[in-house]
Amino acid sequence: MKKPQALIISLGFGLLTFSLCLPSAFAETSFSVSKNYTLARTASTTGDLYAFGGNVTVAGNVFGDLVAGGLNAFLGGNIISKNAFIIADSVHALSDVGETMRIFARQVVISNTVGKDSALAAWNAVLLPRSEVQGDLLAAALSIEVSGKVNGETHIVGGHVFLNGEMVGPVNVLANSLTVGPQAVLRGPLTYSASQIATIDGGAKIESQNFTLIDTRTRAEQFLPTIWGTLIIIKFVIFLLSALVAHGILRNISQRFVVVGITEAPRNLIRGFVLAVAVPIAIFVGTLTFVAIPFSLFAAVVYGIGAALALVYTPIIIGSLAWKGVYRSLPITVNWKTILVGVCLATLLDYIPYLGTLVWYGFVFISFGAISKVLLDKFIEVR
Repeated sequence: MKKPQALIISLGFGLLTFSLCLPSAFAETSFSVSKNYTLARTASTTGDLYAFGGNVTVAGNVFGDLVAGGLNAFLGGNIISKNAFIIADSVHALSDVGETMRIFARQVVISNTVGKDSALAAWNAVLLPRSEVQGDLLAAALSIEVSGKVNGETHIVGGHVFLNGEMVGPVNVLANSLTVGPQAVLRGPLTYSASQIATIDGGAKIESQNFTLIDTRTRAEQFLPTIWGTLIIIKFVIFLLSALVAHGILRNISQRFVVVGITEAPRNLIRGFVLAVAVPIAIFVGTLTFVAIPFSLFAAVVYGIGAALALVYTPIIIGSLAWKGVYRSLPITVNWKTILVGVCLATLLDYIPYLGTLVWYGFVFISFGAISKVLLDKFIEVR
């Protein structure tokens, strides 16, 4: 099933905007949800920072954890003292990170120092020469270039992998192709599996290497990290992470989303389809009238958040429905087990031509319809 890459990568953005629902007891934590967020270079936070917007710019220092989501994220301050977790379409990381860094994005460019481990999942990732990972590097990408330094172990799954930096620990690569550049210094053993022997520049320094040939041409091998396999891995990780975070943050209402989605599936299917088609048309018509433009923009934002939530909750609903089918005597349940089952089933739909796509979008409409109904009912209750 084909889904827009930018939309898949931005799943976390829609759900994480609801972090305002977290308890206000965390006095040292800063939350911001806006069209564009900026932490100026002269500013800093004394605790954790949660920032979400179309463009997120963190030019100041964060003395705590940073959690950010949006279309574009730029980290340009001197330091993020603890952990950094970013979900975006495009990420540029210049700020040094005191502990761990986790990034899920389409495009990643890194030029910083990470105090502990770093994990990346992206379509394209580049670690510039200035970058340094004090701990281990774990990466999955269609194309990745590592020109910086990794002091711990390096584990990479990808389509094309280009190593041109210094790796102190063991290097393990599973990819379509591997190229080792002239500036590469691999002090630990290189173990790689690919469809062909690596291209190694004469200037590269490698302690030892072990090559295993894999056949990436057959369909059965698609589960290996070929180009398609890498997409599946990235999609699975993002779906699972988004679903777990959504359920964790929206725990009080998450169960209600799923119960309404399953028990009123036919109505939600129709409701979700109508909303998915009619709302964009109404927004477009509204923009033609000057007076209605602000309302249209507001509707577009709400629609976008609802659509992102629908995508996140689709595998959650699938998993709870499958769990209910096996354990009929139990009530509809939402927990990490049902979420994992749902994400696995949603991922496997990619391997069912035509019918898989139809089933996926059917559940998306059901999820969209259920979320809109629950939120509308909640709004009426509040009033």
